[in-house]
Amino acid sequence: MKNLITALLLIFLFSCSGQKNNNTINPKANSAQSNLTETESNIVNEFLGSELKKDRYKNYKDYEVFLIEEAVKKTKSIYAYEYTYKNFYKREREREYWILDSVQIKRLKSDLETEKQYYWKISDFKNTKVSLYKYQELRTIIKTGAYVNLPKRLIIFLSKPLIINESTALISFDIGNGTLGNNEITHFTVLMKKNEKKWIAKDYFEDGAFQ
Repeated sequence: MKNLITALLLIFLFSCSGQKNNNTINPKANSAQSNLTETESNIVNEFLGSELKKDRYKNYKDYEVFLIEEAVKKTKSIYAYEYTYKNFYKREREREYWILDSVQIKRLKSDLETEKQYYWKISDFKNTKVSLYKYQELRTIIKTGAYVNLPKRLIIFLSKPLIINESTALISFDIGNGTLGNNEITHFTVLMKKNEKKWIAKDYFEDGAFQ
């Protein structure tokens, strides 16, 4: 039941409408694209490749990796950041991860109100072998219990990067153990920073939606 509720919350998020410096908010945050830009591709691949090498996944090394074809909307990332900002900024003002203030948050939320759905493609992933599930396909697998007869799988919900400026982006991630339907392993929104030519995960934000 918990797995199904989590999945339903995610599909709702698909459709739901910092530092006080001069961050340049991406003016094309809501643009519809059929392919990732080079920057988006670099962020996605460097994040996923690094994340899946962490110790928390050492027991899943022989699992296949499946992504939900319908990308989590970038709206999720800004809501996760806003949740942390509202709850922790006053007592953690010195933290370096405050990349947006309340005015910038509001502007981005407005920009993303009519955000278009992006659909992942196998070709989007350069260094990680993945397969794709449509969201409805995963719901059917969970509802019917068909997962008990399927190979070991990790199930990932992933957003397109929300690019704040040329060296800063947010990306949302949810991963579950598919052998149990979709039993959650972890979920978060991560602040990605460009360090020379590579994008590095720097800080993590609670999203509130799953609590």
